[in-house]
Amino acid sequence: MEQLEARSGASARAVTAQERRAIDALVAQAQQGSADAFGALYDRYQPDILRYLLHHVRDRETAEDLTQHVFLSAWQAIPRYEQRSVPFSAWLYRMARNRMIDHFRTRRPTVDIALLDLPEAPEAEARVLAAERRGELERALARLSDDHREVLVLRFVLEHSAAEIGAIMGRKEVTVRGLQLRALRALRKELAALEPPR
Repeated sequence: MEQLEARSGASARAVTAQERRAIDALVAQAQQGSADAFGALYDRYQPDILRYLLHHVRDRETAEDLTQHVFLSAWQAIPRYEQRSVPFSAWLYRMARNRMIDHFRTRRPTVDIALLDLPEAPEAEARVLAAERRGELERALARLSDDHREVLVLRFVLEHSAAEIGAIMGRKEVTVRGLQLRALRALRKELAALEPPR
């Protein structure tokens, strides 16, 4: 349990066999109604799920709310969770993905002008250029298919392995690698289309 707590908040990485056994034991205890075991699972996975949702919704408060809903749903559904070949983390990511999709289906896009970052310092030009590049990347990502965008975020932002992404997306590892390659090509094409003519 201490190892899980020490790992809480760490970026996503491969889970060792020992960690997997500890997680499986906590899941089994939580399925029997142990709030302490579920709390340990929450401590372990909450930072990763929050980061995943925050990247997609781009609003900390909304991401925190969605994360709480994910873990509430997980607590309610954990008695029905079956280990099979999908790790517990993939089950949580699927719940997070579904919650995020529901969120985007029901929300109306708004922009809060007060949140705009206006440069004030001498390095303002560099900040503006960086924000411009980030904006171009975001626009290019937005033009990709959901699957392409998802695989790129999971791989390069959240640093999951192809095997972990496969478990999260419900696909084979080899399929994820092919999807990642096609997604990178599509992103490159979209970025090129956004470049002004020379």
